[in-house]
This record gives sequence, C-alpha cells and structure tokens, in this order.
Amino acid sequence: MSSSTLQVDVAVIGAGTAGMHAFSAARRAGAKVVMIDQGPLGTTCARVGCMPSKAVLHAAKRWSTLQSLLPPGSALPAGHTTPQQLWTEALAIRDDLVAGNVRQVHKLGGEDLLIASARFVAADTLALSDGRRVQARAIIVATGSVAVKPEALQATLGDALITTDELFYLPELPRSVAVMGLGAIGLEMSVALQRLGVDVAAAGRSSVVAKVADPEVAKAASAYFAQQLPMALGEKNTTAIPAEGGVLMQAGKLQHRAQYLLAALGRAPRLQGLAITQAGVQLDDKGRPVMDAAQPGSLRCAGSMVFLAGDPAPGAALMHEAGHEGTLAAQQALRALGDGDWGAITERHRTTPMSIVFSDPDIAEVGTRFDRLPEDAVIGTVTGQGSGRSKIMQAPHHVLRIYAERSTGRLLGASLLCEGGEHLAHQLAWAVQRGETVESMLELPYYHPTMEEMIDTALRDMRRSLRSA
Repeated sequence: MSSSTLQVDVAVIGAGTAGMHAFSAARRAGAKVVMIDQGPLGTTCARVGCMPSKAVLHAAKRWSTLQSLLPPGSALPAGHTTPQQLWTEALAIRDDLVAGNVRQVHKLGGEDLLIASARFVAADTLALSDGRRVQARAIIVATGSVAVKPEALQATLGDALITTDELFYLPELPRSVAVMGLGAIGLEMSVALQRLGVDVAAAGRSSVVAKVADPEVAKAASAYFAQQLPMALGEKNTTAIPAEGGVLMQAGKLQHRAQYLLAALGRAPRLQGLAITQAGVQLDDKGRPVMDAAQPGSLRCAGSMVFLAGDPAPGAALMHEAGHEGTLAAQQALRALGDGDWGAITERHRTTPMSIVFSDPDIAEVGTRFDRLPEDAVIGTVTGQGSGRSKIMQAPHHVLRIYAERSTGRLLGASLLCEGGEHLAHQLAWAVQRGETVESMLELPYYHPTMEEMIDTALRDMRRSLRSA
C-alpha cells in the first residue's frame, strides 16, 4: 500500500472505449495524464456487448441457414456441428477479443495505467483503493455502465434472472429463455437464441420493437419478427415468478416457462462508489449528474472540473459515440484548463447520429429521427416489393424510408429494415453528414441488382414529391 499523491493535469477514470480515447487525446496534447480502472480490464463492448452479441448472431445465422436447407424432419449426419458447439465457438471468439483489448490497454497506458478503484474525496482529488491519491486539475469519468437488473425481480428469481452480463458467460447454451425487453439487445438476443434452437418468447413495454420511430418501418419490423418467435408488444405489466426448473413469464396472453429470464432493460451509468458529489457535481432526481447548461453539447458537469464520456454521459450508449466522447471530453477539459495552446484546441465535431440493430434483417436509424422531422419534410419510400435484389432474396418485408428538407432537398435522415442494412445505414449517415441533397445523391452510380438500388428508388420517389410541390 502506498500513501503517495500523484499530481497530474487530467485523470481518466475508466479504461474502456471512452477512457482510452480520452487518455490518448490528452496525452497527444502534451498533458500529464493517468488512466484508472479497478478491473477486470476489457471494454463493455468486448466482454458483454457488441462483440459477443454479434458472434452469437453469426453463429445463429449459420445454424438457421443449415436448418432451412434440410428437408422437414430430416436428421443431421453424425458428427455434425451442433448449436452448443457454435455457442462455445462464439464465446471463444469473445475471449480472444477481450484478451486483445486488455493487451491494447496495457500497451496504451504503460506506467500511467493504475489498476485500482477510485473515489472523490475533494473537487480535485481521488483516493485509490491501493492507498495512493491522485490530484488532478480536471477529471474525466468514463466508467461505463451496468445492465439494469430490477431488485424486486432479483429477490424473486435469484440466479434464474440474468442480463447479458451473465448470458455471455454461460458455458452451456440455455434450453429456454424468456426475454423481458425488446429494445436493440433484447431483440437481437431473442432472434439469435431462437435461431440456435433455444425455446424463446419475448415481451416489451413498447408497442414496437427496437424503439423504432418511423411508423412504417416499425410496423414492418414488428410484423416480421412476430413471425420468428412468440412475442408480446405494448405490455406494461409483464410479470415473472419462480417455476419448476426456472421462471414463468406472463405478458398479457403470452405465457412462457423458461430456464432463465433475460432482463434486457437497458444499462445504467456505473457511478456507484465514486462519491462524485464530493467534486461539487450536482445530481438530478434520477441520480444523474447535472450538465453545464451554459455550453450546449458540453460534457462538463455543472460547477465542476469533472467531464463525462461514454455511458455516463447524456446521449446514446454506443461504442462509436463513446470513442468520440472520450476525445471530446479530453479536448474540452484541456480547453477549460487553458494552458499554452490548450485554450485554442479545436474540438472534434459530433458525427451524424446512427443506430443499428443487427437482427437480420437489420433495423437502422440515421440522422434526424422520424418523430423529430419538420412538418413539411419530404419522405421517399421503397419496399422489398419494389426492389429487384429484395425480390431475389424473397424479402418483401424490406423497407427503406429517406427524409429530406423540402426547401433545399438536403438529406435529413433515414430509417430501414433490410438485410445488409448496416451498410446502407453507413452510406446514408455519410451522405447526411456531408450535406448531400436528393439531386446530388441521384448523380451517383447504383449497381444492379444491389441493395443500394433501394436508395436510388427512394430518392426518385422524393424527387417526384419535390417537383410536384
């Protein structure tokens, strides 16, 4: 145990995606900086988030593709790959990714990586669990998040209640799962587990899956996935009680007995134990830090030199956003310190919002959401019935909706449900960020037959609307 005090310009609490970006940005600018993490190292994305979920989704697609090609009732040949083998392989991929991430953190931080927990004892001082103290002129909190696990359900169900934090560490593929919550992760895991042969049913409070704002895309997505597995939408009073061998979930007319209840109810910022109010940070009625309202887009907590990045910060909890916020938090902290050239640091601009649900077909929203469009926005629509590639894929459920400003034709955003939608989402997000218009996009090539032709068709629909106006 050491009682020494380290004097630094910036202290970063958390060595996840946001923390690593914040640490790198501050160090590149010449600041004396440390990165503190209590462990285990490895980002939320790598351990229990985007990477294991995509590995499981890939395994599920492989298995479901095989099943779809077999004659009904036919048996697999002896020695064939099983869902359990695919599950084990997906978890091994996750472990390899985590190991690589841990090596990356050690290489990045070196001697400035402090493995310990931290808590505020003053506005500029952190006490570490190893006895040391860190005195910093600015502090960035990038502590990630924890999966929401309601206390009442935990008390009732015990080990039968899991989140993705536990799901991805189960060595055996579950026999059956009841899923509570049909946001992005709830939908992804419901689909993946069902396609791996797990007995799955799901329920959500919202009347649509994945919180899709566009009514046409929401309708198409809800209808499609309702054919894939039993689900109940718009159920505000879903209950779960212990039952022989696990749990019994009831949501309206839907009843499902399962080995586990998977709570897919979102994630909460990991702020417990930090004593963040000791730094002068005010909390709102939900226990979240109050941000500096005088600076729109600021990641600074009001009345303090504490900055938030990643999951603790307001906004979407997405990996690419966490990385951007880590860099931005460091830049804002250094500007606030104002030493030398720091006061003139150019802050990294915010990128076009983009969210993707890898549910196969993908659901994606980019730019301005439907519920925030101006009243006179122009909308171009194309479905799978009007797309050559979708017809080949026997996917009439595909739908793409693109939004534009009526006065200028400038693209505002889009929403979609289609296979390979992750790629269309990126192209459309890039177009929105670069200020493309309906006409400038129509000047670009669209190869036949590709999914990208859906963009061309939707744009032509929009051009007709603009010209008729």
